[in-house]
Amino acid sequence: MHKNEAADAIDLFIAEWERERPDLDFTYLATLGRILRVSAHLRDAMDKWLEPFGLTWDMFDLLASLQRSGAANGLRPTDLYEACMLSSGATTSRIDRAEKLNYAMRRPDPEDGRATRIALTRAGANLARKAMTEHATRAGEISDQLTAKEQEQLARLLRKLLRSFEAVKGPAKPGKRKGMPAPRNGHNTVQP
Repeated sequence: MHKNEAADAIDLFIAEWERERPDLDFTYLATLGRILRVSAHLRDAMDKWLEPFGLTWDMFDLLASLQRSGAANGLRPTDLYEACMLSSGATTSRIDRAEKLNYAMRRPDPEDGRATRIALTRAGANLARKAMTEHATRAGEISDQLTAKEQEQLARLLRKLLRSFEAVKGPAKPGKRKGMPAPRNGHNTVQP
């Protein structure tokens, strides 16, 4: 920590752990601890700005993933759960809720008659567009706490960390999303 910087919760955690467990190296908390803490704050903030749209982060993530894909016929469920970083069961549950709310629909896959695709309804597409406008504005305000140069540096470093996880599965291919395995609790963190 530089002299002019104020301490945060992670600085306190590091000091406490170093006192209680001097046998361990807690340097990782300076980065990974802050990533986790910022992620939790972001999720709380996102839930608040999505609430006026009647959306939770989970439903917004599904709708945004469908819209972001640009696929006129929608996505296969497997592509959708990779995009949302969820288990297949958690994705199915979200799809069921989205269908009941008339935000998404299942339709036959034109390439494989045995499969289905998930597509946004007109109501779902309109809601996703409005919610994404608010999301991008609010998320931009948060990232603007850093200068443009700081944002570039942080993006480069976070990309390096993220690739260390995603390299296991290989690079994403057009039309097919690859990523980290779904977290065990069925939740992801931040919609890109």
